[in-house]
Amino acid sequence: MERKFHTLEQSKELIAPIYEEVVDCIRNSFADFITFKNVFDEKAGFVEFQKRTKACIIHDLIKGKITNSFSTNPTVTIGTFNKVFGIVLNDDLFLRFKKMDKDYKVSSLKTKQHKKFMNQHQIEGFPETPTFLFAGYIPNATWTDLDGIYLACWNGDILEWYDEAGNYSYEQSNFDFQTNADTDLFEVKGDKLTLKEGLKKKKETGTN
Repeated sequence: MERKFHTLEQSKELIAPIYEEVVDCIRNSFADFITFKNVFDEKAGFVEFQKRTKACIIHDLIKGKITNSFSTNPTVTIGTFNKVFGIVLNDDLFLRFKKMDKDYKVSSLKTKQHKKFMNQHQIEGFPETPTFLFAGYIPNATWTDLDGIYLACWNGDILEWYDEAGNYSYEQSNFDFQTNADTDLFEVKGDKLTLKEGLKKKKETGTN
């Protein structure tokens, strides 16, 4: 069965009924991590957790909040798919929760399964038709606050589109920037544009 590939606007429309709650789960999980870290430092002394450790704790918090928030929602299927936690929305979108870097890439072992996910390919144990998306966050340099919360759709090494919680969007197919984005951030790769390595995106300030 062929996997659906939803555009930015299609995806925003599909996820609209739960988008705000998903964003709240991610934001509140990061806030809970900060609280946990402060209490831990107060009780046990300061410990500099590795970035991977921080991301793992936040992921588990997100997993708990997502499960509690959507366990009774009939449009959302929650599960662990071949060792990957995610949610499926109406068999249209699959959301996987990850920390992102400034180029909206995720840190993950380059396994065959990860490569298939990035390429929108079929994966054993995963639903066959939904568009694979990452729902994630970018922390600031000191991990004391968030730079943003995003949905991102990758197709191989091409960033097809991303959306910052409805505030700032980019789509590969039509360059539909909803703010005055600087196209110097992108370079030609094949017949598409992709974000340049090492460049931080420029965005306008919006309300969260």
